[in-house]
Amino acid sequence: MCLGDLGVTWQEQQERMRDLGRDLATGLEPAAGHSIRGDGGALVFVFQTPDGRVLFQDTSGHWSGVLAGLRADVAILAAAGRGNVDGEPVQGSLAGFVARQVELLRPATVVLSHHDNWLPGFSIDTDLAPIRAEIERVAPGTRLLELGYLDGTAILDGR
Repeated sequence: MCLGDLGVTWQEQQERMRDLGRDLATGLEPAAGHSIRGDGGALVFVFQTPDGRVLFQDTSGHWSGVLAGLRADVAILAAAGRGNVDGEPVQGSLAGFVARQVELLRPATVVLSHHDNWLPGFSIDTDLAPIRAEIERVAPGTRLLELGYLDGTAILDGR
């Protein structure tokens, strides 16, 4: 499912999100918990640990000028829905969007988040094969670590 439109005003985006909220039988409000502008602004955290730097992204979106200046040994990237770059919906594939972020960040390891069936009836599992292929194309040797549900996995491998 792709949500978002290119070249519409913030007010038009808000109206469409309200319409979507009314259509969802679950009663979820899509913009709940997002930035005060309601634009779905992604949160990105960089954690400095004794074993390395971990970047965590909560939503499939980023501002290019910010992301390009960050580095991480491990990047935990959101991989669901339609990515957003610099305030506009991505005009391309999720695989290309994720790979572009890997290209900017240059991590040794990538872990995907939000790619599972987190809301049955609304969400679906993400096919990881195209994402894996795109990451390999733009950043050969980058490890895509697939975690199982509730796995206890060391992501920094003692670096």
